[in-house]
Amino acid sequence: MKVDIYGDRQLEDCIARVPMKGNRCFPLNLNYVHPPVANRATVGETSWLWHRRFGHLNYISLKLLQEKDMVQGLPNLQEHEKVCSGCAVSKNNRSSFDKEGAWRASQPLELIHSDICGPMQTITPGGNRYFLTFIDDHTRMCWVFFLQHKSQAFNIFKRFKSMVELQSGHQIKKLRSDRGGEYTSLDFSKFCEEMGLERQLTVGYSPQQNGVAERKNRTVMEMARAMIHEKKIPLKFWAEAVNTAVYLQNRSPTSALDNSTPFEKFSGRKPGVKHLRIFGSLCYIHIPTQKRHKLEDTGEKGVFVGYGVCEKGYRVLNLRTQKIELSRSVIFDEEAMWNWETSEALQIPMSWGDGASSTISDLDSEPNLLQQQIVQSPMETQTSSDVHATQDSAPLEPYDHTPKKWKNLSEVYAQCKMSIIEPENFEEAVKDEAWGKAMTKEILMIEKNSTWELVDRPSSKPIVGVKWIFKIKLNLDGSTQKYKARLVAKGYTQKPGIDFNETFAPVARLDTIRTLIALAAQKGWKLWQLDVKSAFLNGVVFTKVQVKPLSM
Repeated sequence: MKVDIYGDRQLEDCIARVPMKGNRCFPLNLNYVHPPVANRATVGETSWLWHRRFGHLNYISLKLLQEKDMVQGLPNLQEHEKVCSGCAVSKNNRSSFDKEGAWRASQPLELIHSDICGPMQTITPGGNRYFLTFIDDHTRMCWVFFLQHKSQAFNIFKRFKSMVELQSGHQIKKLRSDRGGEYTSLDFSKFCEEMGLERQLTVGYSPQQNGVAERKNRTVMEMARAMIHEKKIPLKFWAEAVNTAVYLQNRSPTSALDNSTPFEKFSGRKPGVKHLRIFGSLCYIHIPTQKRHKLEDTGEKGVFVGYGVCEKGYRVLNLRTQKIELSRSVIFDEEAMWNWETSEALQIPMSWGDGASSTISDLDSEPNLLQQQIVQSPMETQTSSDVHATQDSAPLEPYDHTPKKWKNLSEVYAQCKMSIIEPENFEEAVKDEAWGKAMTKEILMIEKNSTWELVDRPSSKPIVGVKWIFKIKLNLDGSTQKYKARLVAKGYTQKPGIDFNETFAPVARLDTIRTLIALAAQKGWKLWQLDVKSAFLNGVVFTKVQVKPLSM
């Protein structure tokens, strides 16, 4: 019996075609194929490919894009059972808590959420260490800006306000943020008063009240980390990954919207996705005839690092000049990546073989609309369509071909952390040598100050447990100053009025400190500032407290 197997990627739902019998049955008898030859099915491969093109977007969101027709150009997708290593190492988090219903804006720009993420341990070629996001509560459209210092937030907000109000026809009415100094400065507050903006500042140490912006920054960072991990991109290009993550998030479904993406909700048009490619892929950019001779190569290698929005095209890092170029004529090899140590291309074997490499052909289908990013350097280009960002014209540093200190990639990834992670408990901390030294130092300090005395456990008195608190102290530039471990009693297990009465901390009032400084300046006195290590251990406890030792 003859069976036709189809290899056309546009007919992926069709596995085989067989003639119909007289009883209207379809017999199918496939011959056994001997190894190493195997029948190749493409049911899940397309889903896997688009999962990576969308910056490792989860499968449920991909299916929503397809089933509810939120975008144009997305093929039929089937569920795949592969475990994505990029998602596993970049998006592994604790389970979330249940959320209560919250007020939602009824029109665009009625409420803007904002938050700053950083400082990053790696500085971008443009000198940036932070990124600032603005999220429209009604449409969930997101814009991102990159900063060298937090103090730039005020000027960027003024630019952002003028841009979105001019292009959307709406006005910003409310701004929700935390109480960081970049949002509570005198100039920022005065500007909001003059513009009639209502400020919604969170209560101290309550980031949950700014949950939309906090969650958006986390989602963007998870997607950026996954894309960087898959193609082993140097961490200095984290801003390009964040740029791309926001671009893709605006074209992805969100639980806050029904049957539309933030892009469509804000602009009124469905976004096209045929032009999407895997971030970090090896590609070849066309060299214009004006920049070459007739016998010279017409293309050169590059690494795909994002999408242009002010101008239609792909953002490509030219491996020869080490500069970002914007080009429409790009040939992609999505299964290859650049080896940044040996300066050679690496081909990654994948199950679907052909079909991943393609040329740009459908960028014109994407409407030239307001997008999500404005930045300040050539390496992090603004992604709003009609507003041109002020860019630093200084070229990138020349590419250094000298051997790098690190040779083992696993060691490089272990050292390069894009976010500070503090252990939650003793079991996590004891695995790290730095935290082990910090805990040893704390125990020695407690013993030196004779903080406790080992006695037999009394049967008639309540016992208070202890726990470890871990904190990384940073310098002003964001670098790590020291690892700090504190062994504290679980005071919340005691009952007020029974186990203890009112307690006070011997802390100097700020008014007193200012008075002393003013007197010293007036009298010409000298001032000394001291830091007493573990100062709280020098306090006198007038009531005996029974504490359970660590080993019990």
